[in-house]
Amino acid sequence: MNLAKVTGRVWATVKDPGLQGKSLYFLQPLSFSKLPTGDPIVAIDTVDSGTGDLILYVSSYEATIPFQPQLVPVDATIVAVVDRVDLVGGV
Repeated sequence: MNLAKVTGRVWATVKDPGLQGKSLYFLQPLSFSKLPTGDPIVAIDTVDSGTGDLILYVSSYEATIPFQPQLVPVDATIVAVVDRVDLVGGV
């Protein structure tokens, strides 16, 4: 799982049928120290997150698991809204 902040929403009037009714968001990946890492990505939301939320996302094959048995064309899926991050020993 990866940490990120939701920075905006993607509006798509035409989507793959497996994505109908799902929201797409821009994410800024973060280290667990909450520092930006890498370029922004787009992810599909499964937990009703919103702009400004700190979230966890999965990518690659794991991103499709919440939609099985249907195979949907996603690279990243938001799977949790983070309430707090406690670091022990630093990361």
